[in-house]
Amino acid sequence: FEAIAITPSISLKKLVINDCSSAISFPRDCLPSSLESLSITNFSNLNFPKQNHGHESLKFLHIDRSCDSLISLPLDTLPNLHHLLICHCENIECLSVSKVLQNLINIEISDCPKFVSFPREGLSAPNLKSLYVYKCVNLKSLPCTLLPKLESVCVYDCPKFETFSEGGMPPSLRTIWIGNCEKLLMSSSLASMDMLTHLSIDGPCDGVEYFPKKGYALLPPSLTYLQISNCSSLHTLDCTGLLHLTSLQTLRILFCPKLENIVGERLPASLTELYISACPLLKEQCRVKYPQISHIPGIGVDENWI
Repeated sequence: FEAIAITPSISLKKLVINDCSSAISFPRDCLPSSLESLSITNFSNLNFPKQNHGHESLKFLHIDRSCDSLISLPLDTLPNLHHLLICHCENIECLSVSKVLQNLINIEISDCPKFVSFPREGLSAPNLKSLYVYKCVNLKSLPCTLLPKLESVCVYDCPKFETFSEGGMPPSLRTIWIGNCEKLLMSSSLASMDMLTHLSIDGPCDGVEYFPKKGYALLPPSLTYLQISNCSSLHTLDCTGLLHLTSLQTLRILFCPKLENIVGERLPASLTELYISACPLLKEQCRVKYPQISHIPGIGVDENWI
């Protein structure tokens, strides 16, 4: 193995490493003590420093298509980390941490097929505001306990993801994006999130033909904004399942080519905006269903506003 050459006298703040194929490690298996930002891209043979060295200064860490030997990332060695981005890391399975991560603000983990878990006891990051997980096909849940300031969560293309934290979501949470997570969408875990104001649901979710699921209160009554998009099999929207959303102001339905039915008496009385785009069958039904939506001040269909 070769070592990355770093002159000791230089107070290095930012290091970007791209497109290397040699087997390389950091000097003495640790990062420069002054380093605040580290970005590693397309460097599969790089060995990430072992966990027995602390990296007190590092605030930003981005690993993309790199560090194939990394299976568990020890966050205890990064006590002052603000931003963590891990992308396309084939072998990483988990994050490990036993200490409080006081400065961590956001985490993004994407395209990590073996990533299965956060710490079982929860992730103690009292100032974390956003958590983004994309294409982690074996991930089943998130560590939303011990995250009192979490504001937004995004879960995309995680087919095994079934539910949010059993310990409940923090009262600070306002926004959730769900993309192609059919098990989560059809569960009842969203219904109890009475702090949530913005919810975006993206497809394709091929098994979802009827929404909300008949007989289930799937959505929290605190919602003010709801967007449903790219649901390729969705054919029916049930107004009855939305009537309890007494704070809902905006409903957007986009790119749902099979959606043609709005059943139930009417949409929530609180709605001020209904926007429908790229839903050709539903567009044709708008005239027929007008009595159900006529109370809404702003109605947009594609580029036309009624």
